[in-house]
Amino acid sequence: MKSKTMFGAFTGLMMLAWLPLQGQTAWEGLQQLAGTWQREGKPRYEMWRPESDTSLYGEGYRLTPDGDKRISEFLRIVRKKDGGIAYLATVPGQNDGATIAFPMTDHSAGRWTFENPVHDFPQKIVYRLNTPDTLDVALNGAPGSQQFVLRFFRIPTPQSELTGYEVLVSSRNTGTVKRFDAATGAYIGEFGKEQIVQETQDLATGPDGMLYVSSLRSPRIMKFDPLTGAFLGYFSTGYELKKPTKLRFDPDGYVYVSQWGEGQSTVVRFDAGSGAFDRAFTENLQGPLGHARDSAGNFYVACFYAKEVRKYSPEGRSLGIVTQPGQLGGPSNLWFGDDGNLMVADWTSGQIKRFRPDSAGFIADGIFAEGFSRLEGVAFGPDGYLYACDWAENVIRKIDPVDGRDLGIFLQGSDMLHPNALLFVKKGP
Repeated sequence: MKSKTMFGAFTGLMMLAWLPLQGQTAWEGLQQLAGTWQREGKPRYEMWRPESDTSLYGEGYRLTPDGDKRISEFLRIVRKKDGGIAYLATVPGQNDGATIAFPMTDHSAGRWTFENPVHDFPQKIVYRLNTPDTLDVALNGAPGSQQFVLRFFRIPTPQSELTGYEVLVSSRNTGTVKRFDAATGAYIGEFGKEQIVQETQDLATGPDGMLYVSSLRSPRIMKFDPLTGAFLGYFSTGYELKKPTKLRFDPDGYVYVSQWGEGQSTVVRFDAGSGAFDRAFTENLQGPLGHARDSAGNFYVACFYAKEVRKYSPEGRSLGIVTQPGQLGGPSNLWFGDDGNLMVADWTSGQIKRFRPDSAGFIADGIFAEGFSRLEGVAFGPDGYLYACDWAENVIRKIDPVDGRDLGIFLQGSDMLHPNALLFVKKGP
């Protein structure tokens, strides 16, 4: 009845007697369902909204790759005058259009059970709020049969903050940049295959609004129109990069590029306007990846193979290692929070780790987010949420920026292979 259509033929029961079960308390609790919920790992959704003082209206639907909404079931939860509550479902094309009723038979805090023992499947539906933003829906057939449990995550409703944006994703193993509609998740297409060839790495927006792309196979940074995907030429000049990875346009007027080449594993910088090579900013490092600056302008580099974060003065003078041994398994990206804490994406552990500043550098201050198979690219969206690439699972996940809660899969599919960077860009007029 959720992502699959679970209703079979109706066997003659039009309506069971509704059992009053402290209906007012149960009804107040059910209002927590209001909102939009996305099925874990699927472009399938369930939406609930108050219809009246005695009715919650719901829809089960999916989004097609083109972003079209396809409703699979119409739902209602209604309350009678005597306090009895029932779950009503109508599935287009089934049961001759009849609505199937599942009276509530039990409830407790955050849990509601609805049953119809003469229906073929499901006979029992249990809604359970594990957290305010995590919902499990259990579907049961006859006693002793297999139970199906579907997990949903609450998503913003509506996602107006993402309307008018696209998401560009570095798809490493297809050698392309994938395009998605940020509000619907619909796949738009890809570009860059001819120029990137293989092993797409990082994406960045330059001061001119154009898209800049690095690839392990290209000795130069490439420039594209982010709206059309048109190749605008090679950007960096005067220096042959070896296996370039992360790149970052800095307010100081330079673009910084990490590279992994043998004997050439430094962070170098180019003029952000002309692309002309300026100088090597660091010495050779062990697997340099993401970089960031603190409020004082100091420069930090995540060193993957060394399992550490290094600090440099604003001019590039080495100030040593700021993390302690054993704290990181393979740092891939980093940024500073508004509170001054250093946030590090750890590829190996699949976690975002938080470090607080102290006189000796930074002290490990707990895990902010976890559950990734392999974690690399991260970006904040126009809606303020954090989005992160699970490199091994080939998905983009959405993270609560305040407490690090996993809010579910944001993007997936469309032959996206080993995503390692993402970027939100405003659509054209």
